[in-house]
Amino acid sequence: MRILPPLGELTQDKNVPEWWTSRPLPVPYFSGSPISFTVMTDTPEADFPPGASDAIRNFLSLDDRDRRAASQRVYENYRVFADAVEEVGVEIADAANVWDHVEVGMIYVSRRHRRDRDIYVQLACICDWEGEHGLQLVFRGGSKLCRVSEQDGHLTDADAYDLPEDQEAMG
Repeated sequence: MRILPPLGELTQDKNVPEWWTSRPLPVPYFSGSPISFTVMTDTPEADFPPGASDAIRNFLSLDDRDRRAASQRVYENYRVFADAVEEVGVEIADAANVWDHVEVGMIYVSRRHRRDRDIYVQLACICDWEGEHGLQLVFRGGSKLCRVSEQDGHLTDADAYDLPEDQEAMG
C-alpha cells in the first residue's frame, strides 16, 4: 500500500507489480461516476513519477463541459470506424449522442518513456462501435486532450505512427 495525493491509498497489482490502483473515486469528467486510477511506475519499487499528482489534479478539475467539448473528436473516431467497417452494430446520428455509447473502464496515469517524458492520463473506454479495441482518450499533463483513438497502448500519435515529434498534433 502506498499513498499518492489526491488519490489516497493505492494497492499494488498482484499480476503487474509496477501498477498501483486506487479505490474508485468520483470523476467530474464523467458526472462524478466512481472510477479507479492505476498509476504506473518504472519498477515495482520505484517512486511514483514526478508530476503524477499534478496531472491527476488537473484531470480531476475537468468536468462535464470538458467532456462535451471532446464530443466531436469522439464522434469522428466513431465515423472513421463506421466508414471502414460494414457492420458497426450501432448508429450514432451526431456528436451530441456519442457519449451514450461510451463507458470508461479504467484511468491510467503514466510517464511517456521517450521524447517529452511528460505525464499522461489515459481513459480506457468501452464503446458500442469498437468492441475489440475500445476507445481511449489521452490527456497530456492531465488537462490537454491530445489523442482520441482505439486502445493501442500509445499515448501520442507520434509514438503510434513513429512520427517525428514536430508532426505530433497534440490536440
